[in-house]
Amino acid sequence: MFGLDAMYSILLVLLLLIIGIGISRWIRQRKVTRIYVDLDFVTPVNVQVRAHDLIEAGRIRDAVALIQEESQVSRPTAVKVARVLRTGGVLPGFPVFDEGDLPTRVRKLIEAGNRKEAVFLARSIEDMSQSEAETFVDSLSREPE
Repeated sequence: MFGLDAMYSILLVLLLLIIGIGISRWIRQRKVTRIYVDLDFVTPVNVQVRAHDLIEAGRIRDAVALIQEESQVSRPTAVKVARVLRTGGVLPGFPVFDEGDLPTRVRKLIEAGNRKEAVFLARSIEDMSQSEAETFVDSLSREPE
C-alpha cells in the first residue's frame, strides 16, 4: 500500500483508525448548548377566551378541538392547554408589537365589547391574578382616554 511494506501499512491503518475513533468520541462528548423554546403553549388570547367559554359551558371536547385547530398544536398539547384554562390559569399569548401598550389594547377590547378578552390579555401579559386583572380592566373602562 502506497509503496510501504506490510508492517508499515498495518501501522498506518491502525493510526488512521485511532485518529478516527478519537475524533468521533470528541464530537460526541463536546458540550453543545441547544436552545429549545416550546411554543406549543403560546395560545392567542382570543382562542383562550373562546375555549374558556366552551369549558364553562361543559363542552371540554369542543374546547380542545378549538385550541387544536386555532393554535395548530397536537391534541395532547390542546388537552394540556384546556386543563390549564379549566383550572383558572392563563397562558401567554402571541406578542403583538404594533398595537400599542397594554392600556390602549385593553381599552380597544372594552370598546369592542370584549371585556373577558381584555381580562385574559391583562393576565397573560402582566401575570396578574383574576381579581387584579378585573380591577385593572374596570379602572380603564371608567376613566377617559
